[in-house]
Amino acid sequence: MAIEKRILITGSTGLLGKGLLATAPRSFKIFPSYSKDLPLDKERRYHRIDITNIQQVADNFAKIKPEIVIHAASIGNVDYCEKNPKEAEKVNVFGTQNVIRACTKHNCQLIFTSSNAVFNGLNAPYSETDPPNPVNYYGRTKVIGERSVLKANPKNVVVRMTLMYGWNNSNQRSNAVTWLLDRLRRAEPTKLVNDTYVNPIYNLQAAENIWKIIKLGKSGIFHLAGRDRVNRYEFGLITARIFGFDDRLLEPVSSDYFPGIALRMPDTTFATTKMIEGLSSRPLSLQAGLEFMQLQSP
Repeated sequence: MAIEKRILITGSTGLLGKGLLATAPRSFKIFPSYSKDLPLDKERRYHRIDITNIQQVADNFAKIKPEIVIHAASIGNVDYCEKNPKEAEKVNVFGTQNVIRACTKHNCQLIFTSSNAVFNGLNAPYSETDPPNPVNYYGRTKVIGERSVLKANPKNVVVRMTLMYGWNNSNQRSNAVTWLLDRLRRAEPTKLVNDTYVNPIYNLQAAENIWKIIKLGKSGIFHLAGRDRVNRYEFGLITARIFGFDDRLLEPVSSDYFPGIALRMPDTTFATTKMIEGLSSRPLSLQAGLEFMQLQSP
């Protein structure tokens, strides 16, 4: 019988957290946590952990005694981080440092979730060895977190993920697909940019690969992404067709059409060689991921 590992997940009510809970191996004892929004799943016991509260972090670590921590809690809205840099720093930088300290004290391996926003988008496809060069505040907070995590323990892992899609909890912010589906259901014409590129990943595949990283005892940096490089307009067309909506509601525009607050990156496509060879994982095509998502429709 496999030895049961005790695994704490911060930010478990988000899109990745939902995927992690849905795909968790039975041999692991999972301790999900949340910060503000009450979890909708009443069948699980969630631990309230505000990562900016160092005492609350310490108390929960002492009680849970985790062996591995998947740190997925953060402020991930790029424009919000740009408008609220102090809050972004408090959560994404200082909150992460609180988790690192607790992991160091309890000798836990830390799996830190990061983003394609650590790159400027001018030299895609990006591999794990490419140097970060963020262009917005959110990306900068993630780079600081990555460096702190890797410096704290050579066994730690940084998992960078591209644009993620899947069924989010109804009390959490929507993602590219669920946002678009809401508009298509209302037959609302929608403009989507056609000049920024990424290879999106389905949240369940991202989660499954994090469990593989743990099972295989990996460390260092991993990029997780889907197979297909697309812009948001192409992404939208495929989504509309698979879910049976009229793709004529979609109109391509340049990114200049939307006056965003934070700078966007033109192409943050990830190379997936390490994902394929190191984790024996084949990135899903966008069509396959969306078809799986459709089958899981709530």
